[in-house]
Amino acid sequence: MAKREKKLVVKNTKQRAGVILSSLLRNIAEEETEFLKVPGGDDRMITKAEALARLVWKKALGYTEQHTVNSELVDITYQPDRVYAAMLFDRLEGRVAAVEPGKKEKRTVADRVGEQNKKRLNNIAEDSVK
Repeated sequence: MAKREKKLVVKNTKQRAGVILSSLLRNIAEEETEFLKVPGGDDRMITKAEALARLVWKKALGYTEQHTVNSELVDITYQPDRVYAAMLFDRLEGRVAAVEPGKKEKRTVADRVGEQNKKRLNNIAEDSVK
């Protein structure tokens, strides 16, 4: 029984830490610290969240930047990135996928639910044996 209680404490601690982190990230996202330079001259400060959203759109659509190379202005063109475009399409259609860095495994919801049920049943079976 003590083993199960320990798992719950660790799980609850992790969940609580995740909730706190998410809350702090949302607060930081609302800070107006980024400068948006508009070609028409209507420059303004924007939130970090808006700056990030604009960056995603920029990467999805592709863009051109001017850089100085050997004291000469050079246009560098970045092609549209399909990963950002797919992310935007999914968000616009209401499909939000959790992104975990380093993981490329794509499991269905049914597979994940099945795994959770399997774990729960195994825990119940272990508890009944003791």
